Amino acid sequence: MFNFMYDLSEWAMFTVCVLLIGALTVIALGVMSALHRLWPPVAHGPSMVSTMLSGILLPTGIVIAFVASDIWQQEAKGRIAVEQEAIAVADALRVAQRLPVELREQVTGGLDDYIREVVENEWPLMSKGGSSRVAEDQLETLGIIAAKIGTQSRSPDLHRAAETLWRYMTDIEKARNQRLLVSHSQVASSKWFAMLVLLFVAACVLCELHLGQRRPLALSMTLFSLGFGATLYLIASFDRPFTGSTIIEPTPLSVLLIRG
Repeated sequence: MFNFMYDLSEWAMFTVCVLLIGALTVIALGVMSALHRLWPPVAHGPSMVSTMLSGILLPTGIVIAFVASDIWQQEAKGRIAVEQEAIAVADALRVAQRLPVELREQVTGGLDDYIREVVENEWPLMSKGGSSRVAEDQLETLGIIAAKIGTQSRSPDLHRAAETLWRYMTDIEKARNQRLLVSHSQVASSKWFAMLVLLFVAACVLCELHLGQRRPLALSMTLFSLGFGATLYLIASFDRPFTGSTIIEPTPLSVLLIRG
């Protein structure tokens, strides 16, 4: 729904979120002002409006809390998946050191190529919900190599190393699949719409409460915009964790390329 924001810097995204809520409050002010002209109030009832404000802010807070919780859980899953993938790759490299020279170079070279493909090519593709077919083929090739070592070797030690290597290849594949699943996660348009509608209703009640009082109206609209703009920024910045300026970086995998 807000695709344009994910290419912005963090400060720019924060500013856009605050301005968006500010625009929402200005629209609410226009609506309530027009309503006052078309349907003038007989008597001002601030207590009723105050009760209404509390009543609408409660479901608004609950909806925002649920959406934020879901987003932060997905972001945490993405970080854990990247860390688990890096750990599995490191374990596979460690096991490869026990293989004969020819096999060791084959496995370590394949793992290096896989890491490089993921970091340089698959990471940008994930921002669009895509993945690298090359990385998938490289994992499959490494799995075939591990299987061949296990079936063709007569050495018990080499056979155990091949089984361990196969297990770590499976762990890499599972972590990668989890990472790709998280890259597809995002807040549904219906959730964004529901949050904005609830915020608009709250802004309407706020404007009704202070209509005709310039200073309280201006202060309440400004604080409302800053407070809920910051909340919207927190949700947007953690949404799509592999997209934009607040993405999960491939650092755990990158450091394996410069290992000693």
